[in-house]
Amino acid sequence: MRFENIVIIEDNYKNYYPISLSTPLSDIIIGGLRYYEHVALWLMSMGLSADIYVLTRDYLSKSWNNIAESILSKMRLRHSVRYIHDINDLSGTSLLIRTSLLPRIDVLNSILNLGIDEGTEVRCGNRVLISLVRNDTAKNVINNCNLPMLDGIWSIIKWNVDVLRENSKYLVRLLGDKVINSDIPSNAVIDERAGDLIAIDAVIEPLTYIKGPSLLGPGSRVLPHAYIREGTVLYMFNAVGGEVKNSIMDMHSLKEHFSYLGDSYVGRWVNIGAGSVTSNLKNTIGDIRYMGIDTGMIKLGSIISDWVKVGINTSIMSGKYIGQGSSVIGLIRNNVPPFSMCVNNDCERYRLDKVIEVYRRFSELRRVSVNENEISLIRTVYDVSLHEPSL
Repeated sequence: MRFENIVIIEDNYKNYYPISLSTPLSDIIIGGLRYYEHVALWLMSMGLSADIYVLTRDYLSKSWNNIAESILSKMRLRHSVRYIHDINDLSGTSLLIRTSLLPRIDVLNSILNLGIDEGTEVRCGNRVLISLVRNDTAKNVINNCNLPMLDGIWSIIKWNVDVLRENSKYLVRLLGDKVINSDIPSNAVIDERAGDLIAIDAVIEPLTYIKGPSLLGPGSRVLPHAYIREGTVLYMFNAVGGEVKNSIMDMHSLKEHFSYLGDSYVGRWVNIGAGSVTSNLKNTIGDIRYMGIDTGMIKLGSIISDWVKVGINTSIMSGKYIGQGSSVIGLIRNNVPPFSMCVNNDCERYRLDKVIEVYRRFSELRRVSVNENEISLIRTVYDVSLHEPSL
């Protein structure tokens, strides 16, 4: 199978609401890396080279540059990714990967064994997963429903530990070691019976307990007495204390105090206050619904979007989301729309200028330069949220 381009195509982005309002699906983190980074890692592991393009919504293709950093780039693992809104400008043969396909490297390797020729697509019923085309649509169809798939943001949590465990061996092979420029004190307990701990330019403070598979990315810090359980991903510049389990934190987000974060996804520039917890299990031990969809999961925590601030002693019920730029405190029993200020479930619209002001203050507190591109994205997402109905 030969191709000049790989194009990652967003599939059913509304099932990733509200994270998908401010993040292309290609940049959602699963198994320690952004979706496109797993594709890049697969190319590297195969000794292949190709340009990676992301086909996303128009406003994100224009706004996303210089927003989110890459662990692979930090480690000088060379790759390129470009965000586009129109695929017609590309020339040559393209491998089109839909984000419904789980980006596990053994899954991508199995595609090579399906005998895909130019003009062929692999689908499961009506869902196209991957195709190899040159300037036209596929003519041949392979139906294969055995490939693992992602259905929505809840699937990111469902598959996170599995992808982290399976793909980490390829990342370690390219990095040369699983602990790089990281401080691990002798009185920290590292339990790798179920998977590796990968630590890259991270700080682990004394008297912590960490279970693998977990990934601590550049600039991340685990505070004393923290209990870090399997599936924890601190992507970059995070600090955590208390207990974290099978949860993903994107860049510059903090949970520094004793509290619980379980089976949850946390976007960028989020602060979670002392004593705040995410419920991940119903009292009935029944399946959790997300946006009215039965996830088939009995454990699913919270989806906390970019620029959110969670006040002290806040409790968020299982399967609920907090929309971009919101500020919440108390008992959160319902989904919170983007740019809301809520005390318990009493919410009002949060002013755009206040959200930007809080972002500036948070950047200064973290001693990080204010990114004007980030502010531009906040403004854009605010406008989009006015027209994108809560789901």
